[in-house]
Amino acid sequence: MKKVSLSTAEGYSDPAVVSFIDTFFSLYAVRLAEAGKILLKPNLLLAAPPERGITTHPLFVESAVTALKRYTDAELFLGDSPGANFGKYETVLKKTGMAEICEKHGIRTVRMEASAPKMKNGRVYAPAADEADLIINIAKLKTHSLTGLTLCVKNMFGLVPGNAKVGYHREHPDDRELAYNIYDFFSMFDGKILNLLDGITVHEGDGPSRGKPVHLGLMAASSDAVALDAAVTRLLGFDEDFCLTTLGAKRTGYDTSDIQADLPGGRFRVKIPVSKKVPVLPEFLKSWVSDRVFVKPFIIAEKCIKCRLCVKSCPVDAIRTDSKFFIETDKCIECFCCHEVCESDAVGMKRSFLHKVFVR
Repeated sequence: MKKVSLSTAEGYSDPAVVSFIDTFFSLYAVRLAEAGKILLKPNLLLAAPPERGITTHPLFVESAVTALKRYTDAELFLGDSPGANFGKYETVLKKTGMAEICEKHGIRTVRMEASAPKMKNGRVYAPAADEADLIINIAKLKTHSLTGLTLCVKNMFGLVPGNAKVGYHREHPDDRELAYNIYDFFSMFDGKILNLLDGITVHEGDGPSRGKPVHLGLMAASSDAVALDAAVTRLLGFDEDFCLTTLGAKRTGYDTSDIQADLPGGRFRVKIPVSKKVPVLPEFLKSWVSDRVFVKPFIIAEKCIKCRLCVKSCPVDAIRTDSKFFIETDKCIECFCCHEVCESDAVGMKRSFLHKVFVR
């Protein structure tokens, strides 16, 4: 039986947050006490303030730290690799509120690109993963324009340093194939992870960064990230396969039929990305429409500050930088990396005419 703990909180200052995390950690008291070093792995996608719901909230991380210190004397260190702005990591830490929390609690911060990467099973990863005896995966609940949802399995993709993440998109342009490979990467560290999910303020719509924040008041915890992701996806009213990393796990034989989760009262719903809205069509029209129903990113010239984050993130070099930045649609593979990493909200989503007609 795969156990997932689910609960609710009115906000990040609600005592229920620390209580929930403390109860979960109590199940692993021996394991926590034996750890010498523990890596805290939040979602720090980009330099955005906590209220936007793009990154793990610093007060949720602080609650985890408060609970952890009751069970361990381990050295705590925190790190992630932002989408494309890893060269300005200190700015990301400051803007997301993580710098203040780490300074307050004496937590060392690590930049995943600061040391030479390591390799296992042909996959590159940051050495911080090996330095830690245990990883506390503190994910953020967000919708995702490519993988449906960003939950605990996807959050560990931040152990891939720097531009190596772009390589995954280049080699696996299909969303399901990409999600399977993200799961495969995650599985290399599965045995040393405890998972927490910050779903109090979540990011809905065109996530993981261009949507809108909304209060959901949800928390989740489990030693099994796939089970947690599946349980939360169901709670949101979706088929569990909507979260494509869960589908990737099932491709390897993972069984979701024995997940035990005590569901909290209430209705939990989020708006999905426009790219994940599927038209309902009669069979005879599907083949004709398939290539004509699409969503493509585009540069909003008046907002663009030419920071080049989109250029760095594009796996197929589809962004021209002549007099103005421009996405070549014939090259674009609709991975939405540019849309995800832009910190000036200068990448929009353009729907084809038939997408507007058939997708509401």
